[in-house]
Amino acid sequence: MVTKTSRNLTKIKLRLLWENGKRCAICGKRIKDFDDLTVDHIVPVAKGGQNVIENCQLAHKDCNGEKRDLPPDMYDQLRKYKRKHALKLKLYRIFQIW
Repeated sequence: MVTKTSRNLTKIKLRLLWENGKRCAICGKRIKDFDDLTVDHIVPVAKGGQNVIENCQLAHKDCNGEKRDLPPDMYDQLRKYKRKHALKLKLYRIFQIW
């Protein structure tokens, strides 16, 4: 069943594609496949964001899933932390498995 919200997001997705091209707003890489394309809410709906074009950006499904419902500033801090401590996180995961 197609809802009003899903129709609105499809219109937003097409408009963002037209205006911004196929570039992920989170990682900056090119989105190669339309199936890997999602609409990310800059201010998450769970935090009071709305389904309006000004609050939406294109993103890879994986990038959007990693961002979850974090606001942009908190997500940026998380990415910086992960980059800084990447080796520690990998070693932690390896030793967790053992």
